[in-house]
Amino acid sequence: MITSITANDLYQRQITLMGKEAFEKIRMSKVLVIGAGGLGCPVLQYLASSGIGKIGIVDFDTVGVSNLQRQILFNLNEIGLKKVDVAKEKLEALAPFCEIQTYPLRFDGTSGESIISFYDVIVDCTDNFTSKFLIHDFCFKANKVLIQASVYQHEGQLNLFDFRKELGPCLRCLWPNEPQDGCIGTCEQVGVIGPLLGVMGSLQVMETLKVITDQEHMENGETLFVDLMGRSYETRRFKQLSDCSCCIKKEIVSKISLEIDLPADLNNFFILDVRSHTEHKECQIVSSLKSNYTVLHVPMENLPNFLPIQGQKYLTACASGLRSLTACKILNHKGAEAYSLSGGFKQISHLV
Repeated sequence: MITSITANDLYQRQITLMGKEAFEKIRMSKVLVIGAGGLGCPVLQYLASSGIGKIGIVDFDTVGVSNLQRQILFNLNEIGLKKVDVAKEKLEALAPFCEIQTYPLRFDGTSGESIISFYDVIVDCTDNFTSKFLIHDFCFKANKVLIQASVYQHEGQLNLFDFRKELGPCLRCLWPNEPQDGCIGTCEQVGVIGPLLGVMGSLQVMETLKVITDQEHMENGETLFVDLMGRSYETRRFKQLSDCSCCIKKEIVSKISLEIDLPADLNNFFILDVRSHTEHKECQIVSSLKSNYTVLHVPMENLPNFLPIQGQKYLTACASGLRSLTACKILNHKGAEAYSLSGGFKQISHLV
């Protein structure tokens, strides 16, 4: 039966509303969804049923019983199965004209950049600060569109960052000091209402479609706040920070001289890891380096209190090379000779 159905038959109602030209843009688009949980499930279903040409799914987890209250792609018979495998099977049945690519892994500094580079729009459906800032930094560097959502009990937030032309404001303008995971309660600790995930996921998909079809969408520096208990939707703006090393183009240009590839005399440097504690624990590359090089772990939020050794050269490094630029500026103000590892820790991976 499916062989006799065309894409025009399946998406006729949408074509009637949006027109054939807009629909063709949707059919040619590639969207990456990071996280197949409470937000990812409705996002994946609505992206597939909207006719997206290719959808990538990143998730390392398996289906658990506590997921079913809000992760509407899964059921009791699928507990213990990989989320990406279950999602792929169901989305292909829902949208046979959509190509589904799965990545059964944890999104991190090792895999992130190469995956993101292939897609047009990145939809962040993760549930922790570390992942959100990492995804943001990769999207900034690759000039991608990022659509982020987060939820807490019955409230949600939505942001869109278009790095194709605009450079700011960015997420690091909203959060100058990257918050640590655990500073607010998780869904497991404080709970979350299921319908909120459907609302926020639907909003993410709608913004995705508007971006793809060149319609007016949310701007950089806007946050949509949703409160389902209070029945309110409110948009607030935040400003670009004058000293944000991530989004101010002139700031980045002025710091290019601080960015270097892996130096031949690496033994003469102290490698300064400025990632968060969580990233530091999850990526073992630093532990492997310690036997051959001097490696210090000083998270960005602790760097203002760090006292560099005068006359010592420092090579700051993070996952993607963005935070380390800010670290360079801080160390230089302290009188140290510091450089930022261009591209982040992936540049050192061959040494371990």
